[in-house]
Amino acid sequence: MFASRQFLKHNMSQCFAKFKDIRVIIDCCEVFVEQSTHVCRQGNMHSSYKSHSTFKCLIGISPNGGVMFVSDDFEGSMSDNDIVKKSGFLDKLEAGDLILADRGFTIRDMLYKKKVDLNIPPFLQGENRLTVVEEITTKQIAQVRIRVERATERIKKFRLLKRVIPLSLQPIFSQMVYLAGCLVNFQDPIVK
Repeated sequence: MFASRQFLKHNMSQCFAKFKDIRVIIDCCEVFVEQSTHVCRQGNMHSSYKSHSTFKCLIGISPNGGVMFVSDDFEGSMSDNDIVKKSGFLDKLEAGDLILADRGFTIRDMLYKKKVDLNIPPFLQGENRLTVVEEITTKQIAQVRIRVERATERIKKFRLLKRVIPLSLQPIFSQMVYLAGCLVNFQDPIVK
């Protein structure tokens, strides 16, 4: 499902012109699951971001809006960075690739080893405001990164993933999200 560079360059939307060599836009997708009866597992599955028990998957979309990577599921307390490490996502990348992500993905050191670049919005770094250049950069990234948010939203709209997932479905949960990602690719394009 991971698209080749040649395919991506041939099918690149104009809105990505500022991001030369972009290969994938990533984000984590969290889906509510029922709470475990085991106290230790409750803590592992609790997402502080969602304030609920969740499973998380790493989602990667191509610049043309197609879902091209869906990781296995991880417990909701796991950080985005740890999911990137454990998901097999890094094995899909090639030297010279560019990844777009949000501020939560502080994975530059992992990508540096593979000679892959990361583009995330700038941090305030102790200042009250971003500089004008940083604000422009943030808007440019947000304008294209919204596509992964839309893809994730489409995945979660499938009836099976809309409601709280019973823990009994954990053995097939990753397959459910993968299948939803495949079906999203048959819908109207996210990027025109």
